[in-house]
Amino acid sequence: MRLNLGDIVPISTLDWPGKVVLVVFTRGCPLRCPYCSNGRFIEAPEDGEGTDVEQVRARILDAADFIDGVVFSGGEPFMQPMALKELASYAKGIGLLVGVHTNGAYPDRIGSMADDGLLDSVFLDVKAPLEYELYRAACGADLTTFEAIKRSVALCCGLRKGQKIRYLEARTTVFRGIGDKPSDIEKIARAIEFADAYVVQQGRPEVAMDEKIKALDAVPRNELLSLAAAARKASKGIGSIKVRTHIFGDEVVE
Repeated sequence: MRLNLGDIVPISTLDWPGKVVLVVFTRGCPLRCPYCSNGRFIEAPEDGEGTDVEQVRARILDAADFIDGVVFSGGEPFMQPMALKELASYAKGIGLLVGVHTNGAYPDRIGSMADDGLLDSVFLDVKAPLEYELYRAACGADLTTFEAIKRSVALCCGLRKGQKIRYLEARTTVFRGIGDKPSDIEKIARAIEFADAYVVQQGRPEVAMDEKIKALDAVPRNELLSLAAAARKASKGIGSIKVRTHIFGDEVVE
């Protein structure tokens, strides 16, 4: 079995709060967010290319004594469900936790992996309020994909409420004109009840793919704090609400 592999980071303390993890970046994504900072992982190689999962397993084993778990990121890891399950099963088999960063485009695959006991944490990108035109503008999702994402948001909240996963973090990356209104953040916060954390994340225009996004100024920290306060007011069911900036890192908003 082969995996469309983008990169491997052997040690990370940033991708799962409180955990040291190995991060596997996969290639291929169904969305086209103009602000994507991982643009090099959007396109997948042709069929038959990629990396044998044995090589990825070996990298996980090499790091196993120094990490708590493995996080699959991308790209969109659930585009490759068989390879993802294979590697998640291996990681769980040697006593490691498994988390996945996802845009939510594949709810059935998320549910299947959780049902198989292979998913400890979900890190869910919620690009915009769950209204089709806003979502399409933020990431290019067609209607079918948008409906799937809505299902994933509800599913992940249900998985956490039912304790089928240990940790659920939702996050919204904010740019000028994308998720930068308190009403946007309030709507998202109300949709992600039972999440352990919601992160209002500062977008970095300088690493975006789109030249128009690159020309923008980053939304400043004080405005992000105001957005996070709006999220806190809108939802009492979220565990913690954080602002994430390039300079200050994560800050919890009480």
